[in-house]
Amino acid sequence: MTDRDLFMLRTALLQAFLEDHEYDGLLLSRADNFAMATGGKRNYVSLHADQGASSLYVPRKGRPCFVGNAIEATRQMAEELGPLGCGSHVFPWYEGDAAAVLQREFGGTLASDDGSMGPNVHGDLAALRALLTEAELEKYRALGRLAAEAVSATLRAVEPGMTEADIAARLVAEGAGRHCHVPVALVAADERIRAFRHPLPTLPPLTGLHREKRVEGYVMVAAGFLREGLVVSMTRFKRVGRLPEGVEDAYTRICAVDARVQAATRPGRTLGEVFGDCRQAYGALGFDVEEWHNHHQGGATGYAGRTAKGGPGVSFPILPPQWRETLETRTDAPNTALGMAFAWNPSAPGVKSEDTFLLLEDGTTEIVTGTPGLGYVDLGAIPGCPTDIRKSAMAT
Repeated sequence: MTDRDLFMLRTALLQAFLEDHEYDGLLLSRADNFAMATGGKRNYVSLHADQGASSLYVPRKGRPCFVGNAIEATRQMAEELGPLGCGSHVFPWYEGDAAAVLQREFGGTLASDDGSMGPNVHGDLAALRALLTEAELEKYRALGRLAAEAVSATLRAVEPGMTEADIAARLVAEGAGRHCHVPVALVAADERIRAFRHPLPTLPPLTGLHREKRVEGYVMVAAGFLREGLVVSMTRFKRVGRLPEGVEDAYTRICAVDARVQAATRPGRTLGEVFGDCRQAYGALGFDVEEWHNHHQGGATGYAGRTAKGGPGVSFPILPPQWRETLETRTDAPNTALGMAFAWNPSAPGVKSEDTFLLLEDGTTEIVTGTPGLGYVDLGAIPGCPTDIRKSAMAT
């Protein structure tokens, strides 16, 4: 499938969304939605901003077009949108903005993903940020391999006495060396693993004295990798010394919770239903039944770290049939495979389990962040745990 073929599929999905919601056009300015709509193209200058530097306008009928200033138009039309067959609406950098340009040139009911024009439909687009075509499933497999390589290389470099900041720097470097951005680089050593669920690595101050945290017994590395708009998340541990009492057993059990949740993630269910199974798994595997209160449990990923999180009563649908029907009626490629990606991350004091996996329409799941070099937890020893799902052991 070419970039242009993928763009046509994404456009068909967006135009179906516009029809369903009775909008005549949609302005996409956020970097995640721009990537989703274009199959991974970039409209950002700063990676750390949600808002891109230019926009894509998608009409209910007709071809999408670039909307932005002359600074961005040159590269965008040469390298990103021009090869896809997009039109363009260009304005001077010192005059106007995308919403103002569109409202002068187009009538009807218009919407945007940032509230700059009509209703803000960013939340409504979560389903499309989560939906993956055949080409995007292949991209996910490739990105998962790169992420697993980067994390494995980082863990190999960890030695007793190494600082959290140096481990994080190695993680980012390993990702960058594989042409991936690493927007999430969480590192915790020893007691900080138990204390914090989102542990930014300790850093020395620019001025003054501060004792950096160094790993003595074990370390947790949690990372997010971004490329072509898609995000892979994973967490791994390395033991370099003595583990605190009970951690090894707790790690096996939290991996079993993760495996149960993966097995419960099936087409036709909702994230809320899977979350209910997650809650039950905590108690069944010896954790406090309220442990889920201490950290979100993850959910669907795709063109965002989490396109939608699982939680009590969350109605977000898992692979609903409507999108297959959309492609069958709107495109000449009705047989393309569809899927979604998920990254659940159950955790308990001192332990966590997280992989990114694909879910296909037939219910098949496939972990894309596998690290076989680390070995696997023996889930078969835990009653009622799916043994065909493999979770990585701690590195040593």
